Amino acid sequence: MEVTCPTCSATFKVPDTVEVATCPYCGTTFHVHTKETGEHFFFPPMRKDAGGVLLKFLSRQYGAPADITGAKITKKELHWVPVYFFYLHGRSRLWPTVEEVQFMGIPAGSPFKTLLEGYPFPIRGKVFFSEDVVKKGHYYEPEVPKEKAEELARVALINALTGEARQEDKSVSEDELELEVRYLGLVHYPLWELRYEYAGKEYWGYVDGTDGRVISAEYPLESGARKKASAIAMGVIGAGAVLGFIASAIFGTPFGLLGGLIPGAVGAWGIGSKGAVKKRIVSGVIKGRSGNLYFQPI
Repeated sequence: MEVTCPTCSATFKVPDTVEVATCPYCGTTFHVHTKETGEHFFFPPMRKDAGGVLLKFLSRQYGAPADITGAKITKKELHWVPVYFFYLHGRSRLWPTVEEVQFMGIPAGSPFKTLLEGYPFPIRGKVFFSEDVVKKGHYYEPEVPKEKAEELARVALINALTGEARQEDKSVSEDELELEVRYLGLVHYPLWELRYEYAGKEYWGYVDGTDGRVISAEYPLESGARKKASAIAMGVIGAGAVLGFIASAIFGTPFGLLGGLIPGAVGAWGIGSKGAVKKRIVSGVIKGRSGNLYFQPI
């Protein structure tokens, strides 16, 4: 069926069974029949087992043990993290091409506030808050005032506009910007905190409770993978040394050797820091506006 947003009057289609919709243009969430809006929402948690989702994701990572999917989940807790949602629209009065439209979520509290900073929260899928949510996990009240979060969103929008202008070899001042920071409500977002045991050691992971994206997790790296990474790193250093010797011989200066060794050492450090360690930290999430449907500039 076709519905009309009560805030921006945009018309869009939703399934006939939907009772609550979110406008894809301005982010307003409302009852499709009564047009009632609100300021407190939550995202229903996924039905998939968070522990299984985490272990399956880790099994696909470089150097992960083949049997990691059989690891024992020792802790699985659901947390409801308060997040302020905003619709941001800004543009330059002088440069028509300098314009930004964003949906932004700013964590407002809980021990996971830092973990979720810059997280690409979805805008669609939230529903009006229910008191039953409190009974299904650890519930946190906001610690950051809405006004403070609004100011942070405003600063982020200004930074995005000045950065876009800089990419176009232009400059903008705050005085010449038109800024719209619209509050979309407080959302309690589901987050799974997990611990699992493998080979007698415990590791941690955090999973998005809405769709199963692994926000951050650690896993053990097999010894074979560590040895391979160390060998590659040494090979990079060796290649840099050979190229450096050749350059020194051609130009008759020792600086050629340094020019080969330094890049080789930097490359080897990058490989070793990720592949020659006993455990790695990985994420299935691209933060900020890079590569996320709801954070693409318009």
